[in-house]
Amino acid sequence: MPIAVSSKSSSARIATRSEGITSAAPLLHGAAGLEERNYGRQTAATGSRAGNRRRSKPWLQSGIVSSREEREVTNTRTTAVRSWSRRLFLAAAGSAAIMSGASFSAIAQEDDWEKVIEAGKKEGSLVLYTAYVGQPSTKAIADAFTAEYGISVEVLEARASEIRERVRVEQAAGRYAVDVMFTSEGQTRLYDLEDKSIDPLPVTPNSGKVRDQFKLEVPMASVMTIPYGMLVNTRLVPENEIPKKWTDLTDPKWKGKILADDPRAIGGGYSWWFSTYDKIGEDFHKKMGEQQLTFTRDQRESQRRVARGEYAIYIPLILTDAPGLEGLPVQAVIPEEGVPYVLYGNVLLKNAPHPNAAKLYIDFLQSPAAQKIYAELGHGPVVDGVTEGLPDNIRALSEAKLLGTSDSRRQNEMLEKAKAIYK
Repeated sequence: MPIAVSSKSSSARIATRSEGITSAAPLLHGAAGLEERNYGRQTAATGSRAGNRRRSKPWLQSGIVSSREEREVTNTRTTAVRSWSRRLFLAAAGSAAIMSGASFSAIAQEDDWEKVIEAGKKEGSLVLYTAYVGQPSTKAIADAFTAEYGISVEVLEARASEIRERVRVEQAAGRYAVDVMFTSEGQTRLYDLEDKSIDPLPVTPNSGKVRDQFKLEVPMASVMTIPYGMLVNTRLVPENEIPKKWTDLTDPKWKGKILADDPRAIGGGYSWWFSTYDKIGEDFHKKMGEQQLTFTRDQRESQRRVARGEYAIYIPLILTDAPGLEGLPVQAVIPEEGVPYVLYGNVLLKNAPHPNAAKLYIDFLQSPAAQKIYAELGHGPVVDGVTEGLPDNIRALSEAKLLGTSDSRRQNEMLEKAKAIYK
């Protein structure tokens, strides 16, 4: 499916065209290096919109079942009826005890979460490291979280490898400065199995709402997917020749005209390589290997290069970047086979200095409010029901068919295969 990039307003408003869609909001292209930000300090002191009010908790089941002894048998003189009445009373009493126990357990869980809320508000802030650099969703989510709980969010953005090294150095020195890390499933596996730098995930009210396909073995609370597609220069590629499938790229007419993120190194190109290798096959990549691809490791500059006409096509495009290309002669495409994706989520760092605020943040990002923010930006949500009511073009992005993702356990194997095909 083509995605048209609208140029009708400077705010990258949604624009529907017969051939496709645009995304909803402009992207903030931040620096690739470390960048510290603080969101929510101005609102933190004023308290929370939520305050201390008690909220309904649909994930909890409550209700105490009371019973009373059958009084009708009081004047009955037969042993059989007395025996029946006694059995009925014991059964009812036992049922009441079980149901009451379940209810008290539910109430206790609710009370425990209210204590987490109270403690998190007292902590007043949390520190977030994110490997998702320069994205508007970071500030939007942080602002919404602060509005809900009155807790400010201090953010450090950096590449995944830089964050990993920073955490290693900090923890080796006995400094536990960060609470939550927003990262990928693959990186989480490394943090968990190799670095031993993260704690088990807490069970939170919203964690049970996550779709089964995003419930993981690793201790990461899934939040959203980053989808990848194609970018086409509309001046170099006639509308009737725009590729609709990944396999269309093997047509000899595209030889020497495709710019690609390098699949031989970890990044978007590797995610594309991994998922298409698994789902489309090795023969597809052998044909792509004959297309004289030009490799790059600068994803966003590559988008501009295609817009300038240096290349006809760029793969893979982060589809949520489409609004940032507003006004340029380019079009994004959701391939019919599906989109490769990277699953992002939150992990709880070992010895988090603000553990209760961290639990609240992890829970909040799986809430309908936060999931809606991601869906409005074209990300794939991990819970159901949040894409309803979105414009058709944005909904097409957030509900794009997922082709597949990478598996860090096969990383070395797949990198070697990529190097063998793409020389």
